[in-house]
Amino acid sequence: MRKLLRRSWPLLFLLLAGVAPLPTPGATERGAAPGSEVVFSAGRKGGGYWNVAERFQSVSTESGLKVKILESVGSIENLERLADPNNPVNLTLSQADALMRYVDEHPDFSSRFRILESIGLECVFIIADAKGDLKSDQDLQDPKGHRIAIPGKQSGVAVTFDYMRKLVPGLENTEPVYTDTLEAMKKIRAGDSDAVDAVMLVQRPMLRKTEIHLAVSKPSAFHMVPVEDRHLLDKLPNGEEVYEFLDVPLIPGPSLSGKSVPTVCTKGLLLASGSKLDQETGEKLKRIVDFQWMRIYPTDF
Repeated sequence: MRKLLRRSWPLLFLLLAGVAPLPTPGATERGAAPGSEVVFSAGRKGGGYWNVAERFQSVSTESGLKVKILESVGSIENLERLADPNNPVNLTLSQADALMRYVDEHPDFSSRFRILESIGLECVFIIADAKGDLKSDQDLQDPKGHRIAIPGKQSGVAVTFDYMRKLVPGLENTEPVYTDTLEAMKKIRAGDSDAVDAVMLVQRPMLRKTEIHLAVSKPSAFHMVPVEDRHLLDKLPNGEEVYEFLDVPLIPGPSLSGKSVPTVCTKGLLLASGSKLDQETGEKLKRIVDFQWMRIYPTDF
């Protein structure tokens, strides 16, 4: 992991400083010609990325910019689509840690995208059986082993868990199970013998997915696992940290009103291709982000 970080830190410095490589809109490369339509690879329908994409589409339509939204399984598929010169996707969202890993594995991509905006922090939420023995992230390191549900190998959740296991080797004792996290929670609640021990999500602190609603409304069935291992604050050569800790408020629920859970967070980023947009479309896109961003991503949303 330290070797990976040493290779990636110049890009990471730019990410954490809010700056990124800025290819010229409409620059040429092998593949499809630069297009006048924005093709936005989002996440799953109804999820946080999808909602951002829909608001972006609405604001862009008012400005005369056509935006098509495509569903995806998460950050890695989004980056693969953006990087593929023959894929029409020219705008997407990604977790910063997923982007770091992708650029480390595909260094030529570092000069072919630009970061338009941040969509704030995305935080890890681990939900376990309230009657089980997983009460902290230290328990996930128990040599006896555990199983944790993660929504797909290409999801940002999978990337984050992989990073966490590299920073905290003891987490290798927990096996990822790629499956529907809501269904996994239902099995946990039902006491199914095939149930995993926990599920993991990565999302905005104030976004309440169905899994979070279920967990906080059924405290007798589910426990929000604190993520506090200080090894996750391993620093880059420039002194910056890959992740940061937050004490995230939980949605009010029976006996949970006003409570919070300490956990680790990374950045979410809006990325554009530097070669798959013609110059006019690229300029329209930049104006929308510069002047309409608060409508797309209000800080109090």
